Amino acid sequence: MSYTTLMKGCVLTAALLITACAQSPQAIQVAPEFPAPTQVNGDGNPVHIRVSDQRANKVLGSRGGAYRETSVITLANDLSLPVETALSAYMAAMGYDVNSLDPNTTDVHVIFSSLVYDHPKEYGLGYDMDMMAGVEVEVRRGNEHYEGRYRIKRNQKFFNAPSNSHNSQLVNDLVAEVLVSMFSDPKLVAFLKRN
Repeated sequence: MSYTTLMKGCVLTAALLITACAQSPQAIQVAPEFPAPTQVNGDGNPVHIRVSDQRANKVLGSRGGAYRETSVITLANDLSLPVETALSAYMAAMGYDVNSLDPNTTDVHVIFSSLVYDHPKEYGLGYDMDMMAGVEVEVRRGNEHYEGRYRIKRNQKFFNAPSNSHNSQLVNDLVAEVLVSMFSDPKLVAFLKRN
């Protein structure tokens, strides 16, 4: 085997290794799907739901690989509207009247303060993803108000890097999970049910 042929083979192998370690950027479409509610206790109480995105960092994280600074994960659409639509449907399934014109309607403002889906720089065997979602809720009715903060945080390990579709599913599941967790707050539920 000639020196030239050997060098071409080494260059090709190196290029393949670099390509294998690279991850392309991904923009995830927000479209959370909520599970069927475990409690149907809204009792027809009127609510108006608003969702806003107040995250300081709009990048969810990195997919890792050789160029982690450019293999970022972001959202393809605005977080507010699709989450607001899905959350309204979920609260309607819980028995709340989400389209009421009642003057005593409770205003439910959900604020996303963080959303993280990131492959850490240091990792061992397998493929780790750090996941975290944080929301604040401001609930007002007349002169009364209630505020709460909720957070989901976990690390999940995969054998290989998740695909685009798997990333999308995991991020949307995370969004739904943190919102479902709000309704395990008995003080929030009591406030929403108060007439």
